[in-house]
Amino acid sequence: MENELNWNILPATEKDNYLLFHKIAFEEDLKHSEKTFLEFPRWSIISGYYCMHDLTKLFLAEKFNIKITSPEIHSKTIDAIAHFINDETIKKELLELMKTAKDIYYSTERLKEKTLPTLLRRGKQERGKAQYYSEDYNNKININSQRASYFLQTIVRPYVQLLTGLMK
Repeated sequence: MENELNWNILPATEKDNYLLFHKIAFEEDLKHSEKTFLEFPRWSIISGYYCMHDLTKLFLAEKFNIKITSPEIHSKTIDAIAHFINDETIKKELLELMKTAKDIYYSTERLKEKTLPTLLRRGKQERGKAQYYSEDYNNKININSQRASYFLQTIVRPYVQLLTGLMK
């Protein structure tokens, strides 16, 4: 049953399997991203983004009983997280988590309540640059271990810390 905002209610009969799948997927993707950034930086970025994507779907299912499906699964996931962080309880929890996260990852000026969808959108963009060929001849994409490490440190890990904090 899809609503007007393009996501489905997660059926009770499917919920346990859906949650378990996305928990395992995000954890494996994070481990893969962390272990491959030196030798396979392109795959590290791709796995890092998929960690964020699967964690977001886990969060939405656990907190709001939402299931995101194709087509346009990545865009729908970004739209859903942007929508649901406006929930007053979630917003309050997120702002508290950001107070802790800013000391580790950000300057105070960069933290806003829209951080989660922004990070996820940025992750999707970086994954696209790493995964797909571009015909932009003027903009050579140099995917190296430094870039993958930076992506892990500034996008993936802060996102995981904030979203897992909201799930506690």
